[in-house]
Amino acid sequence: MSQSKIDSEVSATTSSSVSSPTWEADIKGLFNDGDIACMKRRGLDLSSYQAVKANAQNILDSVSSGFMPPGNPWPQSWIDQFKQWIEIGAPEGKAPAPGEKPGWHPTSAPEAGSRYDDIWFVSPQIGWAVNSDGQILHTDNGGANWVQQFRTPMIGTRAVYLRCISFATSQRGWVGTLTDVYRMFETIDGGTTWTLVTNLPDNAPLAICGLYAVNETVVYASGTNFPYKRYPTGVLKTTDGGQTWTATNMETLASNLIDIFFFNEQEGFVVGGFSEKDDPNYDDVVPVVLHTTDGGFTWENRVANLEFEPGEWGWKIYFVNQMVGYVSLESFNRGAVLKTTDGGQTWLRLPINDPQGNANLEGIGFITEDHGWVGGWGNADFTAGYTSGTIDGGQTWTDANEVGGFINRFRFIGDPVKVGYAGGRLVYKYNPPEELQVFAPQLIATETAPTERMLKTAGLETFHNTATISVRIPEGAKHAWLNIWNRFGLEVKVLLDEDNPTSGERQLFWDGLDDEQNPVPSGIYIFRLTVDDSADSGSFYLHRDR
Repeated sequence: MSQSKIDSEVSATTSSSVSSPTWEADIKGLFNDGDIACMKRRGLDLSSYQAVKANAQNILDSVSSGFMPPGNPWPQSWIDQFKQWIEIGAPEGKAPAPGEKPGWHPTSAPEAGSRYDDIWFVSPQIGWAVNSDGQILHTDNGGANWVQQFRTPMIGTRAVYLRCISFATSQRGWVGTLTDVYRMFETIDGGTTWTLVTNLPDNAPLAICGLYAVNETVVYASGTNFPYKRYPTGVLKTTDGGQTWTATNMETLASNLIDIFFFNEQEGFVVGGFSEKDDPNYDDVVPVVLHTTDGGFTWENRVANLEFEPGEWGWKIYFVNQMVGYVSLESFNRGAVLKTTDGGQTWLRLPINDPQGNANLEGIGFITEDHGWVGGWGNADFTAGYTSGTIDGGQTWTDANEVGGFINRFRFIGDPVKVGYAGGRLVYKYNPPEELQVFAPQLIATETAPTERMLKTAGLETFHNTATISVRIPEGAKHAWLNIWNRFGLEVKVLLDEDNPTSGERQLFWDGLDDEQNPVPSGIYIFRLTVDDSADSGSFYLHRDR
C-alpha cells in the first residue's frame, strides 16, 4: 500500500469531525488510562459502554466546565463529539474486526503496575519486554502470548528496577537496571537463563538507562538518568562480547544520560542533559545530543548551537534511516522533539502542537521519514499518558491516544516497516493494513504469577503529604518487602521488610520521608510489593502542601 494511502487512513482515525460517532469507533478512545484509573476508585468505569452511557450527561457537564479531567481539559472538538454522541442516542457500534482497520492494538502482555520501560525485537515475532514489576517477558509469536523468563531478586532490602534491554541475536542479550549493586544482567540462551554481570569497571555509571547491542561483540550502555552530582554520567562499552568492559566518564559533557544508539561499531549517539551547576536537578539541564565517530573515544554535542530553556533534556533517540532521526525532549511542562535530516550533524527543535497539549515526553518512533508518534507521561503530573502523531515530519501533530498510553519506547522492524511495537502501560503492536492482527487478551504463562493481585490500592490514587498503601499478603508467605521509587526510578524508601508476614489484607502507612528521613517532593511514586518469588507494582501521586 502506498504511503499516501496509509497517511490518509491514519488521518481519518484522528479527525475531530465524525458525523455519527459510536462508542467503539469514536468515544471509547477519548478516555485515557489515567482518566479510567482515576474514576474507577470513584465508582465510575470509563472503559464500560453501559457506565458511560448511563452517566453521559454528568460527564458532559464535567468536561464542558474546563476543569475535568484535572489539568487536562478536553479540547472543544472532543466535547462537541461527545455531545453529538449523546444527541443521537449514544450508539455502541462495534469493535473493528481483524483486517477492517489498520493501526495499533494491545498485545496480550499483562498490564504493568506502572509501565513497560523497554522492549526489544530481533524479528517481527521474537521479542522481550521489561516492566516495573521486575519481570522480563518473552514472546515468540509477535505478542500473541508472553511468558515470564525472569523476575528480579531482592538484595537484602533492595529491589531491582529494570530499565532497558537490547539483544544482538535471538540468543545473546543484556538488560540494564537503575539499581547500583545489580546494574546489568546477560543471557546467552535467549533469556531462558539470566546471570548478573559482575565485571563492570569501578567507574561504570551507577544506573544504566540505555543499551545498544551493535552485534554479539560490540555493545554500548549509558547512564545515569539522575542529574545529581552523586550519580556521575558515563558510557560503557565492550568489544569482546562482554568478557571485559570499559567506562568513559562523561561528566564534562552531560549531567544525565538516557538513551544510546549506534549505526555501527564506530558511529553513534547518546542523549541527555547538561548543566554547569555543581549539583544540578532536572530544572537546570538543557538537552545534549552527543555524537561519536570513533567508537566513543571522543564526543561532540551536536545541539550546542541551539538555544534551550532550562528544564528540558533528551530522553529517547530514533533514526528512521542514516539521514533522518528524532529525539524526544522531556520537560515537565513542555512538549518538543529534535529532528535531523543530515545524519545527526545538525538538529532542529519542533514543538508538539496537538490539541491536547502533550508534554513530559519519552518514547518516540517513526515508520517513515514523516510519519511517527511520540508518547510519555503527557503532563506535569505524570497522569495523562498522552500520545501524539505526525504525518508531516513533526511540523504538525494530532492527538493519537488510540496508539496506547504512557509510552516509553517504540520499536519498528523492516524497511519498509513490517511491524512495530510500543512499551507503555501495556505492550502495543502496530500492523500495516495488509498484516493487521487483533489479539484477544491472554493470561501471562508463568508459574510464579499470583492468582490474585497483592496490591489493593486501585489505579493512580492521590495522597496528601502521607500515603496509605493497601496490600494483600498471601497465606504462607515467608518474607515481604515494599519498595518505593520516584518516577525516574531512584529508590527513596524501603517501607516494609518483614519475615513471616501475617497473611491477609493490611494497610501500610508512609510518612512521606525517604530512608534518610528527608521529606520527598510532590510527584508520582512507583511502589512494588515483593512476597517471596512474586511481585506486584503500582503508582500513586503524592501531593505536598507548600
